[in-house]
Amino acid sequence: MFCTECGTQYEGQQCQACNAGSGRLELAGWWQRVGASLLDGIVLLPLLIIVGIVLVRAAPIAATLVGFVVEFLYLSLMWTKRNGQTVGAKALGIRVVAADGSPMTSEMAYRRAAVLQLFTTASSMTWVLRPLGSVALILNVLWPLWDPQKQTLHDKAAGTIVVKVKN
Repeated sequence: MFCTECGTQYEGQQCQACNAGSGRLELAGWWQRVGASLLDGIVLLPLLIIVGIVLVRAAPIAATLVGFVVEFLYLSLMWTKRNGQTVGAKALGIRVVAADGSPMTSEMAYRRAAVLQLFTTASSMTWVLRPLGSVALILNVLWPLWDPQKQTLHDKAAGTIVVKVKN
């Protein structure tokens, strides 16, 4: 079993590394996930506004791509360097872990961020991508409502789940 608090593998009823009690992983609720995403959006908003102001008039596609890279780096680095938690996830007491409860690997974090950013970026593009990307993004956000593991499509692609952190 892996500790949801520190990510250490342990046997028995309690993690020896941090003394957290064992228990089944409790999946995060939809509203917690949405709230964490909104908080992360607030964290990223100032930087994305600056990128937009600087690049959108000169090259709108460059602004979209730079926005993709900024969000991808924020998400993947936070997930890999902060034990599966972004600023929003930490504030709302949730964490991304591998589907078996072990800590998320870097590869999982990169895949999860890339799939999420593809949906987000496609929904902001012009041409035929906007309607297709918008439908994919909406489905991605709503998917946990009917999924037994409460996974989004980017969770499924990365092999991750989002769990509540026991305080």
